[in-house]
Amino acid sequence: MLFDPLTIRYVELRNRVMMAPMSLRASDTSGRIGDAHLVHYGSRAVGGVGLVMFADNAVAPAGRQHSCGLGLYDDEQAQALSRVAEFCHAQGAKVAVQLTHGGRKAYAEEGAPPVPVVGATEKPFSPISHVPQALTDEQVKALVGDFVDAALRARRAGVDMVEVHAAHGYLVHEFLSPLTNTRGGSYGGSLERRSQFLLEIVEAVRAECGPSMPLIVRLSVEDLAPNGWTLDDSVVLIKKLAEAGCDLIATIAGGAVEGWSMFERPVDFLGLAGDVRARTGVATIASGGISDAAGATRALAESQCDIVGIGRLLVQNPFWVASVRDAPKG
Repeated sequence: MLFDPLTIRYVELRNRVMMAPMSLRASDTSGRIGDAHLVHYGSRAVGGVGLVMFADNAVAPAGRQHSCGLGLYDDEQAQALSRVAEFCHAQGAKVAVQLTHGGRKAYAEEGAPPVPVVGATEKPFSPISHVPQALTDEQVKALVGDFVDAALRARRAGVDMVEVHAAHGYLVHEFLSPLTNTRGGSYGGSLERRSQFLLEIVEAVRAECGPSMPLIVRLSVEDLAPNGWTLDDSVVLIKKLAEAGCDLIATIAGGAVEGWSMFERPVDFLGLAGDVRARTGVATIASGGISDAAGATRALAESQCDIVGIGRLLVQNPFWVASVRDAPKG
């Protein structure tokens, strides 16, 4: 099943392997994609992956997660992106762009932030993190527009899909989690209001980008921490996301609060993806917990996911997909 094609809306992937989002942090201060990214993403396209995910493209200057992180908040960034997308297409791969805002985890120079660090509240991520400015409801609505503008730039650059990043404790996840969203107003309080920011983004991106572009949401399905966001919360939200036009959920966990990330706590990644798929009927991308081709094939065959996100295996060997495809059978 690993090499079965998959059609999502009007986009056909040549196989079920996605290059998982891995931040290269190789931009200059302009946030533009460059030659290092062409090699990084292009080599995996040459190596046979079905979908290349361009990681961590900030939708606003305040959302960049690193001084050398990427952005999609101006047209020159989109123009630079189009060159890499075109190369990947020439190798037979489809491309997706991850749209993100770092929120209170965003990059800022110590003592002199180039732009204000913002968040759902004024609470910093850790004792040594910058104290964010709490967004007003009006500023949240403006950020919905920033996600839409970035998605439109991606589409004009030739990107096949977009992914809204609602995980790892970044801004959208901040609004979802009761551990980080203690605000009132339209975007705080109940599960419904905490979910409103993400739902508005998905609804607006779908409306502006039209029916043909597949839309992914990367979601921390559980916070892992006590009294946090749960799988049951995710099931409620994902059903609404599907109604709003989301096609795929990339399932991960944790990251909302310090000490409770998927790098610090054990996570059954495939189990989460399978639970989401079974309980919502929405297609999933499983990243993590896949260490070889047999495991990837088994995850697909057992209906735990529809696409496997491969990271470390592709770091070790950019041509891993081709090596599995061309290996002697029997």
